[in-house]
Parts: sequence; C-alpha cells; structure tokens
Amino acid sequence: MNTTQQMSAIFKTHIIPNLKRDALDASETKAIHQVLELLEATDTDAYKNIQSNSDFSGITANFTTQVAQHIYFHPKRYTDTTEGIAFVTAWLPLLKEGYYPDEKSTNKLVEFLTFNLGYFQSEAFSEATEQQLLQVIKILVESTSEAALPIAQFLILRIFDIRDVLSSEYLIQNCLKHDLLSGTYAVKQDDETISTFPFTIDSNFINCFFEGNWELFIHKFHQLLPVGRMYEKSAYDIMISWFSSDLAAFYEANPNSALTAIEALKERLIWADAQSDALLHLTTAEGNYPLMQALANKKWDSGDVLLFNVRDTSLPKPEQDAGYINFLDWLIADSGANLNSEAFKDYGIKILSENTANNLPIECIPFWFQIAHPQTGFKNHSETFNTLFSKLFLEDDSFGLLPTMRLKGEDVQVTGPFVIRTIAQSHSDVMLWLDPLKKEGLKNPLNQFLIRAFCDAGEALLELFPAEEQEKLQRFLLTLAYSSRDASAVVRAKNIPLIAEALGFLCVEAGNFTRVNEIWALKDLDVNAVEVCNQFARKHYINENRPLTLNIIQAWFNYLGDYYYSVTKEAVWVPEALTTQGERVAQYFNLQNEDVGFFLDRLVNRILSFHKRCKSKEATNPIFKAISADIEVFLVDFLGKLKNEKLHLNTITHLYEYSNSDDSRFSSNDTLYDQIESYSQFVLETEEAELEEATEQDAEETQESESAEEFVNTVPSSTIDINAIEVNHHYVETLLTNLETYKTAGCETELLDFFNTRIADLKTWLSNDDTGLEMRFGQTLYMTLLDTDLAPGTPLETYGNLSKNIFVHLVKGSNLANSYAMGLKAISKSGAYSDPLANALLQVADQLNA
Repeated sequence: MNTTQQMSAIFKTHIIPNLKRDALDASETKAIHQVLELLEATDTDAYKNIQSNSDFSGITANFTTQVAQHIYFHPKRYTDTTEGIAFVTAWLPLLKEGYYPDEKSTNKLVEFLTFNLGYFQSEAFSEATEQQLLQVIKILVESTSEAALPIAQFLILRIFDIRDVLSSEYLIQNCLKHDLLSGTYAVKQDDETISTFPFTIDSNFINCFFEGNWELFIHKFHQLLPVGRMYEKSAYDIMISWFSSDLAAFYEANPNSALTAIEALKERLIWADAQSDALLHLTTAEGNYPLMQALANKKWDSGDVLLFNVRDTSLPKPEQDAGYINFLDWLIADSGANLNSEAFKDYGIKILSENTANNLPIECIPFWFQIAHPQTGFKNHSETFNTLFSKLFLEDDSFGLLPTMRLKGEDVQVTGPFVIRTIAQSHSDVMLWLDPLKKEGLKNPLNQFLIRAFCDAGEALLELFPAEEQEKLQRFLLTLAYSSRDASAVVRAKNIPLIAEALGFLCVEAGNFTRVNEIWALKDLDVNAVEVCNQFARKHYINENRPLTLNIIQAWFNYLGDYYYSVTKEAVWVPEALTTQGERVAQYFNLQNEDVGFFLDRLVNRILSFHKRCKSKEATNPIFKAISADIEVFLVDFLGKLKNEKLHLNTITHLYEYSNSDDSRFSSNDTLYDQIESYSQFVLETEEAELEEATEQDAEETQESESAEEFVNTVPSSTIDINAIEVNHHYVETLLTNLETYKTAGCETELLDFFNTRIADLKTWLSNDDTGLEMRFGQTLYMTLLDTDLAPGTPLETYGNLSKNIFVHLVKGSNLANSYAMGLKAISKSGAYSDPLANALLQVADQLNA
C-alpha cells in the first residue's frame, strides 16, 4: 500500500464504518462525501450509500463542527500510542485540503501529544512517522482555523516548561527544523470568526498563551533564556522573531524586570555560550533601548562586560557612553583586580581595540594615565593600555591633533588645557608627577600624548603652569626631545616638531638666548622640525616688538658666519635680518651716548670679510651672490641712517678702500658706493682735527682711546710692569687692545698668561662692568679662535691657546655659549680651515656644551 492508503486504512477500519449520518443535513453529507473521496474510501459502503442516495445539485459542502467531530473526535483511537499516531497521521490528506479538526478534537489531540512526548523521543518512533506527525502539527499551527491556537498553545507551553527539559528541547529543535511558531496564529473570536495574529509578544500574545499575565510570561521567559545545549540553537532562536516594541515598552516601564533579563542573558552567554544581541538591543517605538539603559545604570560585573562586548554598533551614543564609563569603573574596582580577569583578556581588550576615539568617553584619558603612569600600581598592564590607547589617540595622519571624544552626551574636541587640568594638575606637585614620565623618554605613548596636549594648549601654558613650573616644563620637554634616539623614526617625525612648538609657547623670556639656542638646535633631531625651530629662533632674534640690544646685533653677525659656511642651511633667518634690520641697527647706535665706534668697526669688518668671500665665489655658486646682495642691502640701509660721527676714521677708511679696491667690490651698487664716498668726504674734513687732538692727549687719555693703533703707540708693551698687574679697567683694556692688535703691536703673552691664572677674577670683574667690555672681550677672543696665525702648529700657538682657554671659561654657561658652539661647529665643517684648526674649533664647541 502507498502512504495514502496506509493512512486511510485506519479510517476504513475504525472510523468510516461507524459514521452516523442521520443528523447531518445535505451540505454536511456532501462534506462527508468529499472527505471519503480524499481518503480514497470510494469502495466503502458508506461512500456507495451516499453516492446512491444523495443528490448534491446546488448544494455546497459545509464542513461543520459536527462533521469535524465525526471525522476527528475518536478518543478510543488514542488509547494505543501506535494506533493513535496512525490515526493522527491519517489526517494529512484532509488537512492539506483545508478540512481541519474542531477545537474539541484538537484538544484531544493535544492530550495525546502531551502524554506521548517521551515516546516521540524514543528509538521506537521512526523518523518517517515523526515527519508525518510534525507535518500535521505544522499544518494545524499555520491554519486559519480553531485548531491552530490549541496546537500553538501546546507547543509554547511545553517549550517554556523547563521541568521537562528533554521534552522541551525536543519540541524546540523540531520547531526550528520545521519553522514552526514563526508566522501567524489563528484565534476563534466570540462571534465565531477567526482572526490571525503574528507571533509577536504583545497583549494578544500574552492573552492567548500566558493567561493575560505579563509577569508570568517574563518570569518563564527569563527562566528559559539560559537553558539550552552549548553551541546549539535554543528556544531563544525561536523567540527572536517574537521580540517587539511592546516587550521593550514593558522592560522600560519595569526596570527591575530589565535587570532580571540582563542577569538571564549573562547566564545564557556564560553557560550556553550563545549570543543574545536581539533581546539586548530591544527598542521601544520611541527608539529607546531599555535593557542597554538598565545595563548602563548598574554596577558591573564580568558578565556585564561580556554583554557590552556584543553591543549594537547603532546603539545610541548616551547608552554607549554610560557603558564605557561603567567598563572603566569595573576595570579599576578593587584596586584593579579585574585587570587580571578572563573577561578583560577575552572581551575587555576587544571593547577598546575594536573602536575609534570618537566613540569613547573623554574619561578614557585620565583612566589611561592612572593605569599606565610609571608610579601607579598597575605596572604589569602599562604596555597593554599604552598599545591600546596609542592606536586610538596617536596613530593618525595629521600630526599633533588631539582626538574628538564623548563628554556628557556630546561630541567634543579634546583640548590641551582640558588634558592638563584633568591629568597633570590633579596632582599636588605636577613636576613630581612628570619626573617619572621624563625618565621613560619619548618612546612612552603617555609622553607623546602629553606633548600633543602641551602643543594644543599653546599660550595657555603660561596660565596653566606657574612661572617656577614653566622652566621645569621646558626642561621636561627638552629631555624628551633628546631621548628621541631611543624612539622610532615615525615617533621622532611626529613629536620633535610638536615639542619645538610647545617650547615656543613656553620660552617667551626676552634675552634668554641660551634656551633659545637649545630649542633651535632641536631641528637637528628631525627634518620635520626644521621649519618650526627656524621660525622660533627668528621670532627671538628678529623681533621688532622688543628693543634691540648689543647682544642681539652681535648674534646676527655671528650667525652670518653660520649661514655662510653652511651654504644657507643654518641660521636661515639671517637674510631677513640683513634685508630688514639695517635702519633699525643704525637708529640703535645713533641713540647711544657713549662711543660705539669699536663695535661698529668690528661689525663692518665682519660684514666686509663675508662680502669679500661671497664675491670671490659668486661666479661658481649663485648662493654666494645672493648672500653678498643681502649684505649690500644691509649696508645701504645701515649707512644711510647712521650718523657719520658714529664711525671711527679707520672704519670709514676701511670701507672706502674696500669700495675702491681693484675688483670694485661695490661697483655694481651705485647707492652703496655713493654712501661710502660721502663718508670718505667726512674723513677728509675731520682727519686733520682728529690727528691734532690725538697728539695733544696725555698718556692716560691715550690708554683709554678706542683706536688700537694709537693705544699701542702710546702704551708700548715693553713698559708694562708684570709685577704690578691687577684685575682692573686699565689692565683689562690693555689686554683687550693687545688681543686686537697683536699683529702690529706684538704679543703680550705674559699679560695674557696672568689673566689665565686669574680667570675667575676676570669673569667677575667683566660681569660687573657696565661699559660694554664683556661683550667686546668675548667677540675679540672668538676672532682669535678663527685666526690662522694663532692655530695649532704656528709660532704663535701658545698665545692662541691662552686666548682659547680664557674664551671657554668666560663664555661657558653664558647666554651666548650655545650660539658660539653652533657657529664653531658649522665653521669647522665648512672646509675653510685646515684639519688641525678645524679640530681645535670642534674641541672648543664640545667644551662649551659640556
């Protein structure tokens, strides 16, 4: 027999012979007639009887409740399990054609199914028969009939009954396999009509399946959530499609139930290792997330971390913000014990690493410093968090930008002042807090982030840190810069320019050129810092908002040498000084009441010496032509405004001779040439008067003269009594004059040697002198270093060494020490001097920096 014949056999044997048609009307009889045809029972007496005795013309079959009970309500068939199963599976042809049992018959079926659930799970129950039985159930559940609700109630009741876990699990797996309880269910209304509803947790669902009691459903629902086999689908997977905004609204109105749901989800996640995203991210009609809100408002444990790890990426920012803050609080609770938990290792790190800074609360910044600072109790975790937050806060394409983060429900741009106030100034002594970080060097990400904060704070640093801390902060930043040799090239490239920029905001004291030069020298650490450092130095050396000083003017022309010998690579602001400051320099000297002729003579001589060098090389290198042109601009501006009487006669003579030399140094610059000619006219008019005045001066006046040649003629070196030498104005100036004129006056080696033995006294005397001898002394000694006649291996080497020794002791530690050292290094590497002299210059530079 085929399957249909097998299924209809039980009807032919037990049902059809006992049909009682006496109470049936024609429409019902016609329905019976159709049922018998579907059951292939046309050979039965019942069918033949109906066929021969009935006229169905104009009659519509009516499958009434009475007819349904004739076919389906046969309790005796259920007394034997095998026969009962055969009876139910025999319904299939009828069910497929829409002939459904009535409610009474369905309830009897439910009793049979409930009683035999254990048998259905046994080996005696064949797979083929099981498929037929489940097909019957599926048709009934999905039917629009009064049979649908009892079957759906049976399935849901048994699924939620965790007292019989095996039966519950059996039905769950078959519901999933056959896609049961996922569409709609039918309900017979009081007016006998049938209404359909989707399987959605709403008031209809609660009324139909949980006696109208939301609390009963929630209780059973929460009990069921953690139940299931590990790594396999469970009742939760059936119910996902049932979740609704109504369920969300219930949780929103009942926060304690939401907390209970969270606990159930954590159990599910921990013990069943199953995700629960859909319920966790349940939303109300207004778009609220009641479970995530409950999670945000509770004190966390490790299970909450697991739940937050599966948060929806579309979760509203307020819920995310609160979650992250709870996560941070959980991490540092109990002195950081949770940092060693499996939840942190498996999920906590992921929460941060799979993220971007603009999703995180700004509280992450103080948390990072609290965890990773060298003096906290979390040393074992510093590397972990430095790695995490480096990726979030430091690895970007835009050097130096602080991240955008979350604060009080808003996106905010992190600022330097915020970081400093929140992190550093939360400590009673900021510098003590910074000292351990300083030792970590630039490679430590915390320092890199602080550098960004300092740079972003800008001029506000002067308000954020008191004066005594500003100096320490400068040293802190310089130390970090010079520790960059231990950092990667990328870290140097990003941070050295930022350090220089931050130092530029901090170093605002006028005249502190020792610090200026320290900061300026950072350009040698990374090419990206060159522009920032040069601009910083330019701001200090060329600042028209500050009054000129002799130190600054002298520095310009010291650095002219650096600019020249480096072929314009060093002191790149020198051209600006030459082309814009000439008139200003002239006005400065015009306003000086004392005789400044000596300084002007040294200035002019230095300028002309470099102009001469440039003119000799300009044919082969256009750079030198540009330098000489800038020098001429300065001379035009300077001489055009300088009062004639400010220059000594020998200076004017030198200018005139240079301008009219054979190679016509200024022949192409008519303006400059004419200016020098006017000065020479001044020489002719005043020379006779100057000479007459000079011959009338007594010996004391001659010793005080600024003219080196006249001083030597008046006070010959042979008249100096070595035993009478003292550190006073007379002998200091005598030595200074000899250093300037030794080539014509002879070397006063004994005098120079005396002052070598009294360097400390000399330094003290010069520091208290207010006539400008200290600056003149340093510059004169500097020129002896560059004098090839005093170089190692020459007859005058001893005189040169004595001069060098005094220079180092006088200049070391001064504001100009770094400037001189940089200049000497540039000159030594220029190739202009022999190796012995170049090495000697490098040695002096090292001594100044030691």
